[in-house]
Amino acid sequence: MIEDITVMADDKLTILYYIQCLGIPLTNGQITRFFTENTIINYFDLQQYILELVSGGLVNNIETGNLQLLVMTNKGNEALSYFRKRIPPALRNTIESYAEENRSYLKGESQITADYKKIDHNQYEVVCKVTEKDLVLMELKLNIPTSEQAKDICRNWKAHAPKVFKGILDDLV
Repeated sequence: MIEDITVMADDKLTILYYIQCLGIPLTNGQITRFFTENTIINYFDLQQYILELVSGGLVNNIETGNLQLLVMTNKGNEALSYFRKRIPPALRNTIESYAEENRSYLKGESQITADYKKIDHNQYEVVCKVTEKDLVLMELKLNIPTSEQAKDICRNWKAHAPKVFKGILDDLV
């Protein structure tokens, strides 16, 4: 029982360390991808730990439009500063290397977003955004008749957003 509590605490510290090392707001998916692909924490435990970190005030969940981002709070930074040494050095090195190699990519993932929601029986609203820091550079809202089309637009937005954004600017300026 005590061993389980220690493992939970260490896993939460590792999540905090990951968020701190990247130093950017992260989506739940970005956190989940790292921990599950590297088999550090299983998906279900990870989701529970994230909820507990948010409810404990160690991590804030910030909503920006249709995107929810997780950021470290002062309380989270303080807790991590006290207990950082509990995270094994090899795991810290893995996280630090990943952060250095992927920070720009992960930041870019958060800057080009697309989401959809059902607004009527045969009507879906797709919201595509390009943001820089906290500034929305472009927001495109489309009404689409099927969920399949809405999903396709969301999936294709990341690849085509820069071209669409540039084309609109070129046509308008």
